[in-house]
Amino acid sequence: MPLLCALVGATGVGKTKLSLSLAKEFHAEIISMDSRQIYKGFCIGTAQPSKEALQSIPHHLVDFYPPTENFSVGEFVRNVKELLQKNPQTPYILVGGTGMYLQALTEGLAEIPQVSEDVRKHCEGILEKEGLETLVQKVKEVDPDSAQTILPQDRQRLLRALEVSIQTGRKFSEVRKDRRGGVGAVKTFWLDRDRETLYANIDKRVLQMVDEGWKKEVESLLSRVPLAAPAWQSLGYKEWIACIQGKMSLHDVVETVQQGTRRYAKRQITWFRHQTVAERIDLGESFAQNFASISQKLSK
Repeated sequence: MPLLCALVGATGVGKTKLSLSLAKEFHAEIISMDSRQIYKGFCIGTAQPSKEALQSIPHHLVDFYPPTENFSVGEFVRNVKELLQKNPQTPYILVGGTGMYLQALTEGLAEIPQVSEDVRKHCEGILEKEGLETLVQKVKEVDPDSAQTILPQDRQRLLRALEVSIQTGRKFSEVRKDRRGGVGAVKTFWLDRDRETLYANIDKRVLQMVDEGWKKEVESLLSRVPLAAPAWQSLGYKEWIACIQGKMSLHDVVETVQQGTRRYAKRQITWFRHQTVAERIDLGESFAQNFASISQKLSK
């Protein structure tokens, strides 16, 4: 299958610039590995590629999925496999920060056991009666590894982790290791940089999103996307809704989103350090040096 390589790394690390340059160099197309950028209309807050980037290089699995529907890891794998089979001569670069997507594609999907209706209702009851914070705490108690890698506002995956752990008596993170049907290893580069610079980049990018009209995007989405839609679980959107409703100040929105994004980046780094077989690329080096190094490795 024509997978040239995968570029992974935390949000805000600098994957886009390098991926675009490599795609041009190798006449490749880009497949997004981002569980949030898939949703139609949720563009600014999920840092979807710019219109210029989308016009310069063909992108796949970006801004294409209904915000009212859940998008599973299995659907990601199916979409990518179909794309590769239809275009066997086209080289593709996988780019993104959702490590479980790459793992499922290369190693195969986990055989997740069926969960009884009683267990499902019990877990949903925890969320409904005790709230999201309690659900997160429950997952931390039964499966700290899953709690480290799942967004704290991702109700769907948090519920799944708790349900499977209760049903099987095993950690969801352990169950997910039993896999089959992967495409095999893909040359993977983990793009990283020192934590201080990464966090500064994240804070700057949140401010840039505000300047680009993130609030107006949310206002427009509110007129046509129900609040129960899974896409609203993306970082920052709930805070903007609270701001629009007069329950949160602009300053608090920015500060909360910056902090939440830094925490998310930390979880991504933990995932790539322990769950991904990859060559680490220090983006603290010059762009030209990193581009030349990766290009040389891909040309062999």
